[in-house]
This record gives sequence, C-alpha cells and structure tokens, in this order.
Amino acid sequence: MTQTTNEAKTSTASYKPYVYRGEGTGWFQVLLWSSFRVLLQFLAILFFGVRIYGRENIPRKGPALLLTNHQSFLDPWLIGIALYRQIHFVARESLFRGGFVQYVLERTNAFPIKRGRADASAMRESLHCLAKGYLLNLFPEATRTKDGSIGPVGAAVSVIIRRAKVPVIPIVIDGAFEAWSRNRILPKCCRIRVIYGKPIPADQLEGLSADEMAAVIRKEMIRLQGVLNSPHAEQSQARLEADLARGEARLVVSKEFSH
Repeated sequence: MTQTTNEAKTSTASYKPYVYRGEGTGWFQVLLWSSFRVLLQFLAILFFGVRIYGRENIPRKGPALLLTNHQSFLDPWLIGIALYRQIHFVARESLFRGGFVQYVLERTNAFPIKRGRADASAMRESLHCLAKGYLLNLFPEATRTKDGSIGPVGAAVSVIIRRAKVPVIPIVIDGAFEAWSRNRILPKCCRIRVIYGKPIPADQLEGLSADEMAAVIRKEMIRLQGVLNSPHAEQSQARLEADLARGEARLVVSKEFSH
C-alpha cells in the first residue's frame, strides 16, 4: 500500500505547473499558431487529401463550444487547420511533463485535464476560455473510439453548456480512425473529411436535462456522419439504440432537434 502511494506521489510530482501562453499573449504566439496551421494544412492535403465542409458555421467572432468525435491523435489539428480563428483544447495531464512538448502545447492553447475523475481546474479553464470569447473544443466521448463509431457523451459537457451559455457546434471527423486508430503505432494515408455542423443556440438547450443535451449532441453528430456517408454512421446509430434499449442513458430527443 505504501509503495503504491509513493508511486502515485512520484507520478503526480512529475507533472509541471501549467502556464498559459496561448491566444492573446502576443505576436509570437500568433506567429507560431499560424505557422503550424500552414504546415499542417500542407501535410493534411498531401497525406490524407483532407476535405472540409461547413466552415461557414464557425462564427467569425465570439465564443462557441465545439464538440468533436474522437477518432485519432490527428483530431485536434484536423479541426483547426481550416479555420482562421484559434481553438483551445483540453489535453490529458500526462502530456504536461515539462520540456518542449509542454511548451508547444501551452503555446497552441492546450491545457491539462486529469482523466478518470472530476477536474475543477480544467472546468474553470474551460469556462474562462469561453468567457473571454474564444473557441473551445471538447471531445465529448472523452476517449478515442475503438471502432470508428460515436459513443456516449460525457456528463461534464452539460455542465459547461449550462454555465457558459454559448452556441454549441457539433463537428464530425471521418477517416482519421482508418488513418491512425488507437491500435496503430504509426498513421497511414487515408482519405479524411471534416464537417462543421450548424450552431445550436444556447437558448435552445436551456431547460434540457443532461440526458436530453447528450441526445441532441449525439444524434446530430450521427446525422453529420450520415451526411459524409461515413461507413461508421450505421454502427453509431446502432450503438445509440442499444444504449437506449439497455436503459444506460435516458435520452429524450425533443422534436425541435429532430431532422
């Protein structure tokens, strides 16, 4: 028991204090973000033939909460390369161990979250980003998909939606699972597409329970998979129906969000 406790303390101590160096901190950060965006655009087109749809649905200014399905390690930069605005991200705490990696993460608007438990500091940082008028992206499934389909939406998402009262924009990535699934060591060339859905106004989500919000988000993301003719859309729908049948999520879809 003592050994386990000591290991936990050592692991925690290895993380370095997070320092905000992102959007709004000066010209160097803007230059770094823009340079990365141009470089990654080139790589995305060269290796993955990336196509982007619905970019006009991202507001030119003001806060918005972006909710994206999580297919691979490629996802954070895939959703940002087509936008003129910067995006803020949540990244697992284990990446923040100091050095060059942490410096780049901080400069590109990533901040840490403790996985597997409630993290008040990550929640505060998320709300702070939105309060400042930034774009914040979350992966509501909380982990990368095992089969390409879209799974349940985490409870923390509804908390942020209620407190922030900002538009919610569902985003779907398709093809990144084939390019770099969680079981692959290195990525391979595959066709990847990204679609930005229409914003869901904050007032349309007011009064909904956490389950209802989850239903709205998950159903819309599955619909966007269908728009892309994703091979995973049918399986995503089947997972949703199975969850409902087992009673694991009391998801009630209001008529105004039905398509």
